Amino acid sequence: MGFVRGVHKLSDVLDKIMEAVIVFMLLAMVAVTGAQVVCRIANHALSWSEELTRYLLIWSSMLGAGCVYKHSGHISIEVLQNAMPGPVQKGMKIAVQILCMVLFAMIVFYGIQYYQRQGGQVSAAMKVPMRFVYLAIPIGCGTMFIHALDALLGLLTGRDEPAAGQDAQPDDEKKEVQE
Repeated sequence: MGFVRGVHKLSDVLDKIMEAVIVFMLLAMVAVTGAQVVCRIANHALSWSEELTRYLLIWSSMLGAGCVYKHSGHISIEVLQNAMPGPVQKGMKIAVQILCMVLFAMIVFYGIQYYQRQGGQVSAAMKVPMRFVYLAIPIGCGTMFIHALDALLGLLTGRDEPAAGQDAQPDDEKKEVQE
């Protein structure tokens, strides 16, 4: 059980770190874009602002996908799964997590290969090595892999299942419903 708790803790810590990094990136995008608008009004366009904003958007999207995955926020079609009896539903959820882990592992593997092959390029305006942009792919999918592993272990150990007679809603949602 120590491994399961360790993966869960790692997943939670990564989620909090990524949330903070994403907020910083979004604030930086707003600041850079605002500066670009002000500079264009003053007839002095910044040559690097659009490129930096684009790369921050790429990174925040890849890291944000992991945060959304952690909180089961991605769109999913569960009609067939919900029509099945409980044990079959659980088996389907386990299969989905395993398939996602395989996909994320493959993307990490090929993302690292792409990073190594194309990393010598430099960006047009900022002259930054493109490897820093390409690194968003394996880091983002690696984070999603850890979250998928945490979800899988939660399903296998029963951590995510409510006890008999309890609602699946978190305490905060229960309070809102009661009020």
